[in-house]
Amino acid sequence: MSASVRQGQGGTFEVVYLVALGPRTMIRSFTMQYIDYPDGAAGLVEEASELGLQPERAATAERVIDFTQKAIQHLHNNGYPDAALDRRRVIVDLSASRADATLFIAAGERYVFGPLLVENEGGRTDPDYVREIAEIEPGTIYSRAQVDATTDALRKTGLFSGIEISPAQAEDGALPQRIALTERERRTVRLGGKWSTSEGAGVTGSWEHRNLFGRAEKLTLALSIAEIEQAATADFRKPHFLRPDQSLLAGFEIAHEDSDAYKEDRVRAGVSLERVLTPEWTGSLGVTFQLSETEDSNGRISYQLFGVPLTLRYDTADDLLDPTEGLRATLQGTPYFGTSDEKATSFTKLEGTAATYLTPVDDLTFAFRGRYGMIAAGETADVPGSTRFHAGGGGSVRGYGYQLAGPLDANNDPTGGRSVLEANAEARWRAFETIGLVAFIDGGQAFDNPVPSLGDPLLWGAGLGVRYYTPVGPVRADVAIPLNRRKGVDDAFQIYVSLGQAF
Repeated sequence: MSASVRQGQGGTFEVVYLVALGPRTMIRSFTMQYIDYPDGAAGLVEEASELGLQPERAATAERVIDFTQKAIQHLHNNGYPDAALDRRRVIVDLSASRADATLFIAAGERYVFGPLLVENEGGRTDPDYVREIAEIEPGTIYSRAQVDATTDALRKTGLFSGIEISPAQAEDGALPQRIALTERERRTVRLGGKWSTSEGAGVTGSWEHRNLFGRAEKLTLALSIAEIEQAATADFRKPHFLRPDQSLLAGFEIAHEDSDAYKEDRVRAGVSLERVLTPEWTGSLGVTFQLSETEDSNGRISYQLFGVPLTLRYDTADDLLDPTEGLRATLQGTPYFGTSDEKATSFTKLEGTAATYLTPVDDLTFAFRGRYGMIAAGETADVPGSTRFHAGGGGSVRGYGYQLAGPLDANNDPTGGRSVLEANAEARWRAFETIGLVAFIDGGQAFDNPVPSLGDPLLWGAGLGVRYYTPVGPVRADVAIPLNRRKGVDDAFQIYVSLGQAF
């Protein structure tokens, strides 16, 4: 290195250093030595190459620190919970531009997991249930990663406000784990509302009881009162049913619906098994039964139907109500069989939806959604009104009235269809911390045929919206206009207000 001084403008002086970097120093060896195990022991690594270090890598401080942490983490996950770095030595051979790094580690005693000691003062959760969902198996080699996984599994149950896992007194090489839990309140009451020019106003309320029998069961009773539909529902979920990745679901609904498309009274019940296939994939299979009476342009028809729904879901979205990254997709097929006005009937309904979210720059998200469905039925009248496909409205094709983007009868009332096709695109800009702006275009239509007719163009709508971001999710207000306005059918614009993004 050399230095020089030169005069700059305005009478100032500049000091210039010339540095010759020379050859880059590479790692020649990276070894671990154990103070308490000079001859080695099970679960100990002696070379950083065993932890993924590639040969002839630059001897940077960041790399040395990184592999120091990897070495300690490896020990924590292989039976040495008390492992700690004693000292680190790095010797540089300047003539060869090579460095030799050595870690001196106090590994401590090696343990296996001991019994799980569950502490849950004042709680009702069954301790055996906690042990069942824990990722810790007594008798296996201690692993900090399994302790962390157990914490995550307990947190995902939604039952606890406090979770602490710590080692108890070791005995004969076994390290018991004390799981101290604090249960959250078991009951939740929710209230919500929505309004649109096509559907009018509506309010919803629900009461949720978690941990009903001490094994994370959940019962939800809900009531929805709106101008078009009034419904009462009960849903029950029992996780860990017969196997850790499976849940038992049961549901009941009684509803009255009075829309331009139809009037319907129905009672519906169902039970299903839901299984987590991978972190992204979930599948379910069940059976349903419904009694319904539909009145529309075809007259009044009574239905008694059994269904066998099969569902596959894929979800990598990063948020339930306001996703900015990821993909959501659902594919469902349901064969129905039973009677229609005491005559035997059967049909099969297939439906797929997908939505993806992209955020190329901060605060700007592009969202895209598609929906396709078909019903293999002889006639549209063979299908109850609420089971048919409809398009139009706040969660479908904005700009058109509720269920109006589809086939119409002589009075311009929607009849519903046996197929549907929809496409949506949104640009979401979070302009301020609590305020966002949205531009969107929607297209779609329900069709009377079992498959969408390419001869009938889609109905398109476009508009702008505002989002107000709250701790529980965004409140949205959208204004949309129909781009293919039909005289005497479609209004000049539609307004929608509700909680959460459109999709």
